[in-house]
Amino acid sequence: MTAVAARAAHGWQAVLPRFDRGRAARSLVAFGLSLGAVTAVGGIHNGIFAAMGCYVDAYGARDPYPRRGPLLAILSAAFLVAFVAGSAAAGDVWAMTGVLSVVSVAATLVVRTLRLSGPGSYFVVLVAAMAAFLPPASPTETAVRAGCLALGAALSWLSGMSGWLSRPYGPEERAVSAAFRSVAAFAQTQTDAAGGTAAGTAGGRNGRRDGLPAAGRRAYVAVHSAWTALDHARRGRGEGPPVPEPAPRRMTLYALMTGLEALLDTVQNAAQGSGAPVSPDRVAWLRAAATEIGAGRVPKPCPGGPDTSRVLPEYARALWPVPLPPRTSLRAELRRLLSRSSPGLPVALRVGITVAVGTALGSVLPLLHPAWVAVGAAAALQGGPGQQPARRARARFAGTVTGVALTALVFHSYQPGTWVTVVVATVAHAVSRGLPPGALLTRTLLNTPVALLLVATAVPAGLGRLAAFRLLDLTLGLVLGVAAALLLSGVPGRRVCAAVANAVAATGTAVAERLRTGAAPVDCAGAAWQRMAELWDMHAAVPAEEIRTTGTADRLWPAVLAVRRLLSWTVLGGSPRPDPTGAARAGHHVRVLAEAAHTGLPGSPALRRSLAGPPRAPEAAHDPELHRRLADLTEALVRPASTAPAGDATTEG
Repeated sequence: MTAVAARAAHGWQAVLPRFDRGRAARSLVAFGLSLGAVTAVGGIHNGIFAAMGCYVDAYGARDPYPRRGPLLAILSAAFLVAFVAGSAAAGDVWAMTGVLSVVSVAATLVVRTLRLSGPGSYFVVLVAAMAAFLPPASPTETAVRAGCLALGAALSWLSGMSGWLSRPYGPEERAVSAAFRSVAAFAQTQTDAAGGTAAGTAGGRNGRRDGLPAAGRRAYVAVHSAWTALDHARRGRGEGPPVPEPAPRRMTLYALMTGLEALLDTVQNAAQGSGAPVSPDRVAWLRAAATEIGAGRVPKPCPGGPDTSRVLPEYARALWPVPLPPRTSLRAELRRLLSRSSPGLPVALRVGITVAVGTALGSVLPLLHPAWVAVGAAAALQGGPGQQPARRARARFAGTVTGVALTALVFHSYQPGTWVTVVVATVAHAVSRGLPPGALLTRTLLNTPVALLLVATAVPAGLGRLAAFRLLDLTLGLVLGVAAALLLSGVPGRRVCAAVANAVAATGTAVAERLRTGAAPVDCAGAAWQRMAELWDMHAAVPAEEIRTTGTADRLWPAVLAVRRLLSWTVLGGSPRPDPTGAARAGHHVRVLAEAAHTGLPGSPALRRSLAGPPRAPEAAHDPELHRRLADLTEALVRPASTAPAGDATTEG
C-alpha cells in the first residue's frame, strides 16, 4: 500500500505544479518597489503606470537566463512603444482602432517569433489599450507616464534575472528534472499496465492501460520542453561558425538528456509491445535523478548503464550539438513564422481584427471603462494557459465575477486609502505570479480587485459602479473574442498539412543521409529537428485556437510521435555501416509520404487516395528498427484518426 501511495504521489508531483514561492517573492519586491516608490513621489495616478510596467514579469519564467535577459529587454521596449502609440492615438476613434489593431498583430508575431514563455501578446495589448482610452495628454505628461512604466519594467527585469546570481542554470535544471520525472511516471504506468502491480484486478489493469497514452504524451511533452530549454540556453544567433561548447553544467544536462532519450525510446517500445519494459530499479533511478538534477547536482550512474561521471562528458562532446537545431537569425525566424506551415500569421490577424472591433465598440457604446472591451477580446484569443478560447473566456468570466463580488463585499462600506491600495495590489499581484500556469481563474480572481482599486483612484465614479461596468465591459470583450474564434479560422488546415509534410520530408532526408554515409550531417539533422519542432508547435497551437474540439490535434499526435521517434533514431542511434541502396529506398518511401501529407490531414480520405494504397515500408539490410519506424510513420499518416487522450498544451508562464 505504501509503494502504491508513493507512486501516486510521484505521479501527482509530475502533473500538478506547486506554488512558486521564489517567483512570488521576487514579484512582491519588484511590484511593491515600483508602485510604492512612484506613488510616494508622484502620486497613485502615476503609480498605476509603474504597475503596468511590472506586467513584464508575466513572461520568461521558463526561459534560461542567457535568453531571458535580452528578450525581456525587447519586451519592455515593446511595452513602451505600445504605450506611446496608444497615448498618441487617444481621443480619436479611428486612430485608436488602427493603432491597437496594428499593435495586436505586431505583438502577436513578435512574441511568437521570440518564443517567449508567457501569456502571448495579451499584456502588450492591455498596455496599449489602457493608454489609448485615457484622456489625451500633452507630450510632457506622456513622457512622465512612459518613464513610470519604464521604471516598473526595469525593476521587473531585475526581478526576473535575479535568480541568475544564485542558480544560473535553474531554468534548464527544472526543465530536465521535470523530463526525468515524467519519463519515470510513463515507465511506471507502462509497468503497471503490463501487469506489474501485484494486487491489480483486470479492471484496474485496463484502467492503467487506458492511461498509458496520456502518460506517454506527457513524457514526450516534458522531454521536448527540456530540449527546448537547452536549445534556448545556447549563446549566439545567426548562421556562421559552429556554436561553442556550453558551460560544463549545461553540457552535463545535455548529456543526461541524450541518455534520457534512449530510456524514453525503450519505454515507448515497451508500450507498443516491441520491447521489454524498463526495470523497477531504473524507474527509481529516474525519480532520484530528477530530484538530484532539480537540486543542481549530478545524479548517480543509472543501474545497468555506464558510469555517467566518466562517460557522459566525453560522449556529449563527441555528439554536440545534435539533435539541437542550427542557429538562425531573427530574420530567418520571422520568415519561418510567416511561412505556410506556421500558425502565426492567421492567429495574429484574427487577434488584430478582433481588437479593432472591440476598440470601435468600446468607443461608441456608453461604457465607463471601454478599454476592457478590447482587452477582453484579446484575452479570449491570447493569454490563456494553452486552453481553447471558450475555456479561457469561461475561466476569465468566472474569475471576474468572483473578483467583483469579493471587492464589493470587502469594500462595500470601507473606502481604502492610497497605501492600503498599494499593499493589497502588491500582495495580490505577487500571489498571482506564484500560481501554477493553468490557474487562470484564480489569477483573474486576484487581478480583478487590483485593477478595480487602481482604476478607482483615477476614475471618480465610485468603486461599486466601476466594478459593475468592469464586469459588463470584460464580458462584452470575451463574447466578442469567442465569436471571432467561431467565425474566423485560427489555423487553416492547409497550414497543418504543410507542417506535417515539411517535417516528414526533412526527416526523410536525414534518414537517407544517415544510411548513405553512416551518420546524419549536423546541419541536415538539425534542420530536420527544427521542422519537427515546428510540427510540435503546430500540434500545440491547433486546440488552443479552436472554439470547439475538432480532433485535429489527436489526429496529428500519432504523426508527431512517429516523426520524432524516427528522427531520434536517426540522429542518436549510432553509426551503422553505409547502405546506399537502403538509403535510396528509404528516401523514396518518405518522399512519397511527404507528398501525400500535403493533400490532407493524417488519416483523411484525401491523403489515402493520394497514396493509392498504403506503401510498404522498405526492409532495412542492417537495422530492422528502421523498417519498424518507417512502418509506424506510414501507419500514423494513413490510418483513420483515433480518439486519443488530450495532451498537455503549451502553458502560460
